[in-house]
Formats: sequence, structure tokens, C-alpha cells
Amino acid sequence: MNWLDKKVFLLLGIVFVIGEGLGLLVANNLIALGIKSEPLTGNMNNPLEAIYLIVIILLMTSLILVLLKYKKQRKFLWLFEFLAVFATGTIVLGSFLPYDDLLVLAIMIIILAVRYTHRENIFIRDFVGIIAIAGAGAVIGISFGLIPVILFVILLSIYDFIAVFKTKHMVELGKKVTKQNLAFTIAMPTKKHTFELGNGDLVIPLIVASSVFANGFFVNNFLVAILCLIGSFIGLVLSIYIVSTKKIALPALPPQTAIMVIIIGLAFLIGL
Repeated sequence: MNWLDKKVFLLLGIVFVIGEGLGLLVANNLIALGIKSEPLTGNMNNPLEAIYLIVIILLMTSLILVLLKYKKQRKFLWLFEFLAVFATGTIVLGSFLPYDDLLVLAIMIIILAVRYTHRENIFIRDFVGIIAIAGAGAVIGISFGLIPVILFVILLSIYDFIAVFKTKHMVELGKKVTKQNLAFTIAMPTKKHTFELGNGDLVIPLIVASSVFANGFFVNNFLVAILCLIGSFIGLVLSIYIVSTKKIALPALPPQTAIMVIIIGLAFLIGL
């Protein structure tokens, strides 16, 4: 049966607009507050920062794969999710309520309580996943220069291609994560099929857009950031269309990255 359903594109659009829109708002708030993570090399424009980010991604992926392999250790994945959601959620809420730590903590306790008393609910999972995406994408994006970020997403796209088509461990990871209903993917259920979108496919374009917005060298950084997000969305639509019609595992990041890099290059050439 063909999985193609117009509803999935509507759901994708809703998730994308909410997640990326919230992320840009958080980035804007963090910039105003002067909050960002400290680059490893001390220089946000150092290309070595891209290697640093890739190493972190590889280590985190390896850890998740190891934990998924042993059923008795899978409880640690819930702890891993808890820490990730708490950290990123605090960033999101803290950017809007910068002087009220107790209120931020109270809201996060409520969110996490609802999440872990309704572990099987995919919509609550999506909700906390979007919070994590907004917080992580915003703070990483504003903390690194555009050149390291571009290099990072290119390297990550190559890794994504290898992980899906060669080693296939990303396919295995996706299947096991969705069975556990962990907030590392976003579910988009339709009558024909439940599509799962990796959080990275939303975090990465937000990192690029936030970096362009905060550290870009364009006349209108905000416009170029929005264009990058539009290009990323087009890449996601193309990927889901192919997955729906061909029923094959497909890495969404390579087409997203290609379109965003082209947009950045053209924006630079025409002087946007």
C-alpha cells in the first residue's frame, strides 16, 4: 500500500513551523540576554568547532545504540531523555522568564510529570521533543560561527548517508527508539502510516538558521535564516514523498543540507 497521505505534509508543516519558530524566538531572546555556550577552542569561527560537534554526535549515538542493545539498560535512555528535555526546556523557558528560576523549575516539573505519567502518548512525546529541538537548536546555533556550522552540517550529512545506506545503524536506532516511544523522534500519524522524523532533521536547520541570524555576514541575516528554513522544509517534503512512495529508509539531512548550502551561497553572491 502506498503510504502517501496529504495529512503527513500538513502535520510536518505544523511541527516545522512551531519547532523552528519557537527556536528562533528562543535564539533571539538568548542573544538579547547575552547567553550562549562557550566554544571549545575559544573561537566560535574556528572550523575545528565542527569536529568537536561531530564527535559529540558520534559519542551520543554510540551511547544510545549500546543502551538499546541491552534491555536491562534501556531504563537509562529514559534518564538520558529526562536530562535532555530538562536542560533544553530550561533554556527555552528561561529565555522567556530569565529572572524567575523558580517558575521555570515549576513549569518543567509539571511538563516532565505529565510526560512520565503518560509515556505511551505520542503527542506528549512530540511536545517535549519540540521543546528539546527549540532549546538545543537555538543555543548551539548562536554559539558557533556560520563557517563551522556549515562544515558541521556537511559532515553530519555524510555521516547520515553512511549510517542509513552503509552501516544501517541509524535505521536500527530509529526503529528501537520509536518502539520505546522516546522523544528522540517526532511522530506524525496518518491513517495509512505513522511517519517518524528524527529530531536531528529539525535541530540541524534550526542550528543553521540561528547561526545565520546571530552570526551571519549578510545584509539581512534574518531573511537568509528564514530562506534556509524554507529550503530545509522543501528538503523534508521531498524526503517524505520518496519514503512514502518507495517505502525505503532515507536520510533527510543530505537534501536539507544541500538546499541550505545553496541558499547561503546564493545569498552571499547576490548580496542579501
